[in-house]
Amino acid sequence: MPQPTYTKATKINRPNQRESSEGEPFTVKGSEISSAELKIENALVEPPQTSPTNHISQSPQSPCESTPKTPRSSGKRIYFSISSEGFGHSSRVLALAKGLGDDEFLVGTYHYAAQRIESFGYPCVRVPQEVEFIGEQGSFHIGKTLIHNRARAINLNDVVEHEMDIMQKYRISLVVADGRVAPVIAASKLKLPCVLMTNQSAYYPFFSQDTPLVKLFGHSFEWVMQQWMSGAEEILIPDFPPPYTVCLPNLSELPQVKKRTRFVGPLVAWNPEDVVAVPRPESHPEKPLIVATMGGHAYRRPLFDAVLELARTSGSDYNFYILSAFTAQDVPPNVTLVHCPKDAAPYFKAADVVLTQAGHSTAMELLTLGKPSVVVPDLGQIEQENNARRLVELGVSRQVTYEQLSVASLYQSIEALRESPSFYHQAQHLAGLTGQLNSRRHVLQILEDYATRLAAY
Repeated sequence: MPQPTYTKATKINRPNQRESSEGEPFTVKGSEISSAELKIENALVEPPQTSPTNHISQSPQSPCESTPKTPRSSGKRIYFSISSEGFGHSSRVLALAKGLGDDEFLVGTYHYAAQRIESFGYPCVRVPQEVEFIGEQGSFHIGKTLIHNRARAINLNDVVEHEMDIMQKYRISLVVADGRVAPVIAASKLKLPCVLMTNQSAYYPFFSQDTPLVKLFGHSFEWVMQQWMSGAEEILIPDFPPPYTVCLPNLSELPQVKKRTRFVGPLVAWNPEDVVAVPRPESHPEKPLIVATMGGHAYRRPLFDAVLELARTSGSDYNFYILSAFTAQDVPPNVTLVHCPKDAAPYFKAADVVLTQAGHSTAMELLTLGKPSVVVPDLGQIEQENNARRLVELGVSRQVTYEQLSVASLYQSIEALRESPSFYHQAQHLAGLTGQLNSRRHVLQILEDYATRLAAY
């Protein structure tokens, strides 16, 4: 099967080494991502150079080396410090990078997000990981996550110092923090303008359904995060403005946060009209195509197994593309396993129905393409559960919880979407709004304003 392509030319890799603005050589020496590092939502890496088949074909990818150029005369250089915990942070940077020159920005990240940024040839430096999420059997576990990350919390000052070194070395004029705390603190110390990019500004709900001790910690954590957000000039929400906001339940209602908040619309790494759908399976291409995506989190294995069982019991009804890092024996003939494609959009565009978690970035991609979905949020992941509830309220999705997860519940939800045109029509309505919002241009104008303020006079 041909690999998914775009109608527009993609960026080519840069030379291995160039001079930094200080005259020092800058290189990034990446390493292969381990299987443990693939335990992240929708961990997408470079796809194999062969067609997807009914077995998983893995093709290791070596990260390319990339180098920041000297800033232009305007003195503008934007530093994006982004989390690798989830797919959306790197997707938003890729969306904005298309409107910036390589000498105008630098990305700081780690693990698979660094490999993803470098694979596009964009300038990138490695930064320490701040947090790693822990879960099991479909459930995100806040208590285990806190225990697992206690050493990282103690070493936060070292991470802040690392961020400050980057900002000073590469003469940064604006910091954009997406999913990270340290760059906001570092920017404040250096008196640099800072913008937050996030789809969540309320944090106590993460802790509200846990033990009394975890709840007590949650109140303290919420206060710390509010102070953290107060260090930014603006908080940009990459989502539809109300009343169509998917992440609305995850946003703070505190005045000191709301006054900094601006809704800028979905930020995706492509223009929807440029996405070319992958070909449908050669065997019975007339069957409805279900695209299921679930990344590589080990605790999502029950969902992967349920989808495979659905394919076996409904073999005469659907074809499946399953985008995942999981492997399986005895894969049904109507299933094609695709090992972590670099870009899921061509598969989404080909789909009749998408089955996925309720991650925010995936939701924005699906609505930009006008695709209805069946969402199965990670158990205990309050942000995803809130997103799923909103997608149902907006009339574009059906939800299946892990308590309800079964072949029957998945089949009923898929059939409900196929039989009712209202889901498709509402998804198409929101897709039309994305064109009106022109989010990439809007955000770039905001960043341009802040990035040039210190050099204005």
